[in-house]
Amino acid sequence: MIGEKIRSIRKSKNLTIVQMAEQINVTSGYISQIERDLISPSLAVLKRLAEALEVPLSALFLEDGSQNVVTIQQNERTRVKFGNINAELEFITPVLNNNDKTNGIEAFLFKLKPKSWLSDDTVVLESKECIYVISGEIECHIGNNIYTVCKGDSICVPENSGHMIFNSSDEESEALCIISPGIH
Repeated sequence: MIGEKIRSIRKSKNLTIVQMAEQINVTSGYISQIERDLISPSLAVLKRLAEALEVPLSALFLEDGSQNVVTIQQNERTRVKFGNINAELEFITPVLNNNDKTNGIEAFLFKLKPKSWLSDDTVVLESKECIYVISGEIECHIGNNIYTVCKGDSICVPENSGHMIFNSSDEESEALCIISPGIH
């Protein structure tokens, strides 16, 4: 609710209700009622509150997104080895289950051994895929075209584009793959 948001911002700025009331020329009881969502302030009061809190007016209406924030420690990442994939995928985003599409993306790291294919089969996804090469280089085979992607470069593969990834070098390659929307 808007009152909770105002209280939270006020407290983060170390302002008392009395100080806030003095700044916007209302009573402290009025501020208290707003913060407890007992009354709805006018737009003029909301504008003065936003100015006093040094936030845009729209910030008072935004939902708190922190409940959806997920952190994944490096040693807690999910590692998956699919039968048709010749590398272990190390997910840096939460792994989606088949019913959960709330996370719009999936991202994972993979290492590809020298002179090897990421998959024995052509990969076709109903999602956009972006691959960023961290070290080494890879070849992305799409149709009759071969795209060489070196360290620091990336390639974006449109949805439903059959492709295969190959490490043609004599060194291991590492890449970050981002898929949107997520598929697992």
